[in-house]
This record gives sequence, C-alpha cells and structure tokens, in this order.
Amino acid sequence: MLQIEFNDQKISVPQSWADLCLADYEKWFKRRPEGKMEYVHFIAGICKLDSEWLLHSPTQLFDAISDAVGFIFDTDLEPATKVSIDGRDFFISLSDKLTLGEWIDIEETLNSDSETKISETLAIVCRPAGESYNPDTAAARKEVFRNLSCDKALPLLAFFLYRKKESEAILHHYSTVVAQANRFLKDTKTFVINGGGIKQLPIWQRIKFIYLTRLLRKQLSKFSDSSFTG
Repeated sequence: MLQIEFNDQKISVPQSWADLCLADYEKWFKRRPEGKMEYVHFIAGICKLDSEWLLHSPTQLFDAISDAVGFIFDTDLEPATKVSIDGRDFFISLSDKLTLGEWIDIEETLNSDSETKISETLAIVCRPAGESYNPDTAAARKEVFRNLSCDKALPLLAFFLYRKKESEAILHHYSTVVAQANRFLKDTKTFVINGGGIKQLPIWQRIKFIYLTRLLRKQLSKFSDSSFTG
C-alpha cells in the first residue's frame, strides 16, 4: 500500500491486488468507467477518498494516485481451483460434482439483484475438501470471501472465465462439425438419388454402393441436427 500525505491528510493507495479485497471488487469493478468524471469517482472509491475533495486537488496528486493503481487494468491472472483461508484449503467444486441444490442456489444468486453475488457464488462452490454443501454454512461464509484479498479471490474467478471460454470453444467446434455433417449428409442423399455415376456398374456393385452409402448416412446422422436414414 502506497502512503501519500497531502495537506495533512494521509492517503492509502492500493499498489496491487493484494491491497484490495473482494468486497472492493464487487463494489467498484462492475464495469469500466466511461469518461474522465466516472474515472475520477472510480479512483476515489478504490482509495476510499471523497471524490469532491479529489476533484479540488492538484492534477499532479491525481496522476500519482492513478499511476499507482494502474494494476487494476491487468486482469490476466492464472486460474486457480484452490485457495488457502486462515490455514484451511478451500477447493472449487467442478460442475459435474455439484448437487441439484447447489445448481438451484447458484442460479438464483446469479439472477438476483444482490450486490455481493460473486462472494455468494464462491461461498456455494468453494469449500474444504470432503465438506458437503450446506446453504446455511454458505450464507455465513459469504463474508469470509468478501474479506478475501483480490490476489487470492480473482484467480478463482479466472478459473470460471477459463471454463466459460473453454466451453464456448467446444460449442463452436461442435457447431462447425454439425454444419459440415449436415452438408455432407445432404450431398450424400443427392448423390444417391442422382445415381452417383454407378448406373453403368454391375448390379451387385450398385447394391453394395447403395448399402455402404446408406450406412455412411446413418453414421453421419449421429453428428447432424437433422437425419436422413431412409
């Protein structure tokens, strides 16, 4: 934490994510400030200063504070699935391990107007190894995560973002495969209907060709959003 003294007022300026807690992040990092005035209020909030006082301070002071908090725009953090809190290790429960109750509580939390939905969600999905989900425990543990420093909390959020990007990449790849399968399936059906250049072949070769083509269409239909199996 950078300590600045100006006109007998001491100012504590965060210099890294370790100087901010998740409660600060939930309050001030919902969206990037747009325009100079919003940015001044943003900086004042992070440093717990009165924005009017800051507006009437010398530009050099604001520049010094702004330079010190430049780290807030560096959100490229390494994802983590574990965090140590007061000597205890907490682990993120993977999606395929969540119970129905956890899924319902997560969905209700994310769809709510709560100002603390990030810490509430972490309290649901992040707990000591072997501990079963308990809504009452999660509700009480919310404050533990709100007081967690951002250098520990943000890697947990980065893990969720990483999984989201990974899922989107898989979905995009699947969509491409489906589109190609649909096209190939359609072309194959047209090929068979038109004879595919096999009309001059012996009857047993035509029968074998039609059988193999239909088998191919059946296999392709497994990867297609439409099916031609006739």
